[in-house]
Amino acid sequence: MKNFLTIFLLMVLFTSCTKQDKTENVTTRVINELPHLKFTSLDGTIKSTRDLPTPLILVLFNADCDHCQRQAQEVGKHLNEVSNITLQFIAADDLPAIQKFATEYGLNNQPNLNFGRADATDVYMNFGSIPTPAIYLYSADKRLLKNFKGETPVAELVAPFR
Repeated sequence: MKNFLTIFLLMVLFTSCTKQDKTENVTTRVINELPHLKFTSLDGTIKSTRDLPTPLILVLFNADCDHCQRQAQEVGKHLNEVSNITLQFIAADDLPAIQKFATEYGLNNQPNLNFGRADATDVYMNFGSIPTPAIYLYSADKRLLKNFKGETPVAELVAPFR
């Protein structure tokens, strides 16, 4: 009986390590490469992050989040600095709330700034559990350059693209 218990515990430990390694590989792959996150743009078009023009700043936000609101204000103050970079804001809120957010912060009529809605489950599957705003910078070849959790000055966001 004692040998059986020892063998059982070793099997559990081995299985846990194997699962953890697989999870780490998947997480690393998803983080280093622009994921295929489907979202609905404000005009109702279904899109994928993989089809967005690069370089890209991807901002995952929540319309009611005060940190996200301050991040939108920061971007609005520095529109000239991000004019040659695509910014895609994605939230799990409903489209009218996202539209209101974009309009309220003066980001709705900028040619390089776009807004969309993704299902919270899809965001979790692609990025894991994240705080908002979560900001990901992707190069022209759709590789992750840097990511930020929380409010970030625009100067830090554009630095890797210079």
